[in-house]
Amino acid sequence: MDTSDPICADPTSTDIVSPGAAELIKEIGIPPCPVVLAEFMAESNRDEPDFRRLSHLINKDVALAASVLKTINSPFYGLSKKARTVQDALALLGLRETSRIIAGLLLRRAFASSQSPAMYEFWDASSRVALIAAYLARELDVIRLDEAHTFALFRDCGVPVLLTRYPEYESLLASTRCENERRRTGLEHARYGFDHALVSATLAQTWHLPIDMWQSIRVHTLYDRPEFRSDRNWARAAPLIAVALLAEQLHRIHRGTYDSAVWETEEVFITEIIGPMSDRLEPLANDIASLLDQ
Repeated sequence: MDTSDPICADPTSTDIVSPGAAELIKEIGIPPCPVVLAEFMAESNRDEPDFRRLSHLINKDVALAASVLKTINSPFYGLSKKARTVQDALALLGLRETSRIIAGLLLRRAFASSQSPAMYEFWDASSRVALIAAYLARELDVIRLDEAHTFALFRDCGVPVLLTRYPEYESLLASTRCENERRRTGLEHARYGFDHALVSATLAQTWHLPIDMWQSIRVHTLYDRPEFRSDRNWARAAPLIAVALLAEQLHRIHRGTYDSAVWETEEVFITEIIGPMSDRLEPLANDIASLLDQ
């Protein structure tokens, strides 16, 4: 495969639009932005959004409305007042956060046709890590709760795309499941000429996530590389990446798949961005266990 394309050759690039890469991603088959999300975003961006129309857009999809309420009323969000209706959700969370919750909920639905064990395991872990990230954002006060949840959910959404497109990708995913993402992206580049971070960022861009969000997704596997610091999006990306890495580590602890070698690399970066974890990891793990087991 020709890797002369700028993005394929330079994985630190945050520019998604590139002739070679754009054509490559088109061939893979990125799920289009759902109509309900596009309409919700369009109305939200008006000077004076119509909240009744926004509520109606969500309520037309009964399953989506129920999922929105279930998500924001979960203990991970820790709201003092529970939302009873979609209008309550809009009032409690605001348009930006509600739109990102909707995007996340529709993301899994976009791959509902696949019932493979690998796909189920991916979404089960991804949704839990995203909720843990939301909890950490609230507890550690590093980034906004909605940003933490959305980033953690979308950062690896290229994985289900690749699972759908390439039957052999499941074995690659299984062989790198408990490792640092660097080895996986290396194998992806060697086999396909691009990595799942590029696919994830392209999907996030296509689904109208903010530019700094999809650019952060594009570089999220590069956090421990020196050139990451010179990336123009570093200051914005670093806290998002650190919270998601910590959320994933807490999820590993809960599942009993903790790997000290992986944590050793991640802890250095997390400590730099969030602060020392040596005395905080166990209490946080206990909190997460209590929440996940409810």
